[in-house]
Amino acid sequence: MRKTWVVGFASALLVLAGCGGDSGTDATPAPGAQGGSTMPAGHDHSGAAVNTDCSPSGNAVNVVAQTTAFQATCLAAPANASFTVNFDNKDSLVHNIVFLESHTAAQVMFRGEPVQGPATTTFSAGPFRPGTYAFHCEFHPNQMSGAFVVK
Repeated sequence: MRKTWVVGFASALLVLAGCGGDSGTDATPAPGAQGGSTMPAGHDHSGAAVNTDCSPSGNAVNVVAQTTAFQATCLAAPANASFTVNFDNKDSLVHNIVFLESHTAAQVMFRGEPVQGPATTTFSAGPFRPGTYAFHCEFHPNQMSGAFVVK
């Protein structure tokens, strides 16, 4: 019980830290730019299998949040290159997106600022080394998550 409270408190602090600034990115160096993934390939936040069979399509990643879910459970970006994250929040709720080594990783590789919907915004992200990582919404991580493939 205490561990759950501590993890929840730490998550809340991470969300609050992500609300400041205007770059939409975490100031810490991205682990994905320095090393490989520790996420079990093809698993979401709950440990369930997810689709990891997606490939980059140019230098943009399109993310749609609707009915407290991401439309895609597999996102892909080009390796070793910067890319754009086109974020479309169709809900009236607040959502964001983070890329992490795994869904339980403490260090965020990229953090998009929270978006009060309905609204759209664009973030710049990357570069990341090839690998399979994780993504989720920090406000709804159990409902909104998937695999982030970099190749």
